Amino acid sequence: MKPVRMWIGLVLVALGLAGVLDALDVLDAGDLLAWWPLAVVGLGVVTIIAQRHVSLGPVVVAAIGLVLLADTRDWASGGLWWPVVLVLVGGAILAGLLRHHTTDHQDAGETPVVLFGGTKVRNRSEHLTHAEVSAVFGGATLDLRGAHIDREATVDALALFGGVQVLVPEGWRVALGGLPVFGGYDDNTTQHTDPDAPLLRVNATALFGGVDVRNEPK
Repeated sequence: MKPVRMWIGLVLVALGLAGVLDALDVLDAGDLLAWWPLAVVGLGVVTIIAQRHVSLGPVVVAAIGLVLLADTRDWASGGLWWPVVLVLVGGAILAGLLRHHTTDHQDAGETPVVLFGGTKVRNRSEHLTHAEVSAVFGGATLDLRGAHIDREATVDALALFGGVQVLVPEGWRVALGGLPVFGGYDDNTTQHTDPDAPLLRVNATALFGGVDVRNEPK
């Protein structure tokens, strides 16, 4: 999901630039970096905006970010905040946030983004051109075995401290590439040399996670 990817990218770039400027004695990044929980809050908020509805996972992420921000800024005392975090996470688990579920999508524009949990989405587009799937501290499966490619299509897959699995029909060619940062991606599909076979380009971004393309689920 592009907004989530954009937010994560902007946060990483900002942190890197702050570190560089601090090393060059241009500014003192210490106080600036003390506000890092805002990145967690923003991740939850951006996910809610991208999904166009409020769900428990992003709300919990944003709440944890606020609690961490209050703790780092000493807005409260008495060791209250960490028990609150445990209550929030425990409540999310009890609410079924970590349960796997399956959804069918006909429209290639509807794509999954997972925060703390697991999901499986089947895309049955008759003219697939593009799809996206993101897993942040969770696992996501994008099942394209019921979709059709006229000639070529792309998938953007993001795995941040999580795992993404992309399932494709055996008749497709796969071109897998991307950015692995303390993570990786693998093409475990049956290889085809037919130049006229439909081509799926998978752009994988694996940050402390993994992206796996295969014909059958594990």
